[in-house]
Amino acid sequence: MTDWCHELCRHFGIGSDYRGFDGQRVSVTPETRMAVLAAMGHSVGSEAEAHALVEQLRHEDSLHPACAEIIVETGKSATIKTSRPVDWAIEVEGNPEPLADGLATDRIDLPPLPMGIHRLVLSDGSSDWVTWILARPQHAVCVAERTKAPRVWGVTTALYGLTDAGKAQIGSYNLLGSYGAAMAHHGADFVGINPVHAMGRTRPDDVISPYSPSHRAFLNTWHTGTVEHGKGSSTDRVDYPAALDANERALKTSFMRFRGLPDDAPEQRAFAAFDRAGGAALDDYALFEVLADRFGPDWRDWPSAFKTRDTTAITAVQSEEQVALSFLKWGQWQADCQIGQAQKQLLSAGMRIGLYLDLAVGPRLGGAETWAKDSPQVTGATLGAPPDPLSPAGQSWGLAPLSPVTCRAQGYAGFARLLRSVMRHAGMIRIDHVIGLMRSFWIPDGATEGAYVSYPLDALLAVVAIESQRSGTIVIGEDLGLVPEGLREKLAGSGIYGMEILQFLRDDAGGFKDTAHIRKKAICAFATHDTPTIKGFFSAEDARLQADIGALDTTRYEIIRADRTAAQQTLGPVAEVPEIHHRLATAGSEMVAVQLDDIAGRVSQQNLPGTINEHPNWQQVAPLAIQDIETSPDFAQLGADMAQQGRANTGKPEKNHGQSDCSNLAH
Repeated sequence: MTDWCHELCRHFGIGSDYRGFDGQRVSVTPETRMAVLAAMGHSVGSEAEAHALVEQLRHEDSLHPACAEIIVETGKSATIKTSRPVDWAIEVEGNPEPLADGLATDRIDLPPLPMGIHRLVLSDGSSDWVTWILARPQHAVCVAERTKAPRVWGVTTALYGLTDAGKAQIGSYNLLGSYGAAMAHHGADFVGINPVHAMGRTRPDDVISPYSPSHRAFLNTWHTGTVEHGKGSSTDRVDYPAALDANERALKTSFMRFRGLPDDAPEQRAFAAFDRAGGAALDDYALFEVLADRFGPDWRDWPSAFKTRDTTAITAVQSEEQVALSFLKWGQWQADCQIGQAQKQLLSAGMRIGLYLDLAVGPRLGGAETWAKDSPQVTGATLGAPPDPLSPAGQSWGLAPLSPVTCRAQGYAGFARLLRSVMRHAGMIRIDHVIGLMRSFWIPDGATEGAYVSYPLDALLAVVAIESQRSGTIVIGEDLGLVPEGLREKLAGSGIYGMEILQFLRDDAGGFKDTAHIRKKAICAFATHDTPTIKGFFSAEDARLQADIGALDTTRYEIIRADRTAAQQTLGPVAEVPEIHHRLATAGSEMVAVQLDDIAGRVSQQNLPGTINEHPNWQQVAPLAIQDIETSPDFAQLGADMAQQGRANTGKPEKNHGQSDCSNLAH
């Protein structure tokens, strides 16, 4: 690679090498680095073109009279140096009137600023520039701030499976509130579920994984049904075709009733307000769904006029499909109302956190989020992971990366809106693969290898802290696996909690490490949705299934089975599930999460990575009904154990932490 091409890649944060799982340095080929650069929108075909682009970027940087962005602490003054005299004005987020202005010769003394992302507009009389000012709080919301307690616990489960013993075909936001209220009776402070991002009515290969959404800023309307919407399922798996068909029919019936209401009806006024607040982004999402019905789920395969958002073609569709567009936006309103009602129900039942929602690492490549106007997502590459022992060829996730260049140029507005949408009805969120705030592994289209791309970590952490404090939402970062040096310290410094998974915390004797000594600023659990349950772990059920499909050889399977047996023996002559739960209760972490599947003693995990049809991924219904939870002696014992360790809620409702609710308007 020439010096000019190397400089280009360095400018855009494209790494030339990385440390592999075995500790060895892996060099990235020049072709791969240039393909990643092309995915960012900068195709360079020769050394001369690379030289010219480098010179252009240097020239543009030299013209800016100050730094492009600055991070300051809320309420504290700061100074920005300028390279020449300029007029300046500070435009505070949400207020078009300048907070302060003046003429600077070589420095600008910023006044104390409120929390937010602000614009410092600079002018030399012939050109204008913007410096983004991120005025951040010291840290994101912590457990003590949110709950007024030092230690809490909660339950994690799969929303799609909350069918209340088959009374519904698929879990709903309404049932979520009832399930969570039953858990609150035993002292739980939160209920965690899979991502509820919009999946899209038309999906490639009918994907059902909640980690492959179409748009993360909108909600999944699959869960807006009620238990009266058709007969429930008598099996232990969700029948998605039947469930989604019934849900669609029920929504359309309710929508037609809604359309028959007078214009001045409270429901009509509330929906109109929701539509106005959603603005262009909501219009865009509904339009994508209509076009996907016509042309297919991947906009990259659409006719050219719709791929490029031709104004004439778009306007014609909007005129033809007014009712369909209104229905799609109404569906989002219903989902928003119902999940808001679920959170209100949890807080009223005594939970101090309530909903624990999940932010997926990215949207699928051809979905609504990447088609959206001014999207900061990239479609010329996919997120993934480099080779490791379990995936010798590496992993390609089929998810769109965030462009660090576009994100910065937009003043992080898109990232902030995404966080705001997920936090809107959540007491706590989990950022999946939080390593992505520092770097992500990009695999260009058609390539077999990838490269790491760096991100403005400090700025993104500032945005997380801002939005956390605005909404009163605790933030957890999924920091499992190979974590770059120093990242966990950075996350902790911003008040973001880590994750400790007990089945990964093994000692030299083959048992489990003492949970009392794990990180305080973390949430501790035995498993995740991608790993074995307690019973599945000790029986090595996951390894058996992988061996059956040829993903593990016999020798490796026997090694795993022997290791799990040895781990079980270190527990002593006790029942596995209550013993593991007791160890979680005594953990040094401020938060503990227990799987509903484990409380019920389920063997099978929700998702077995590396399988498609060999395992019922994302399909298993909850092993307990609402009444079962209320009367379960195992749940009662778990709650008592947690209470003894100072983790139980008081059973008294907490205030609504400023979270909006339109539940009285939902049908």
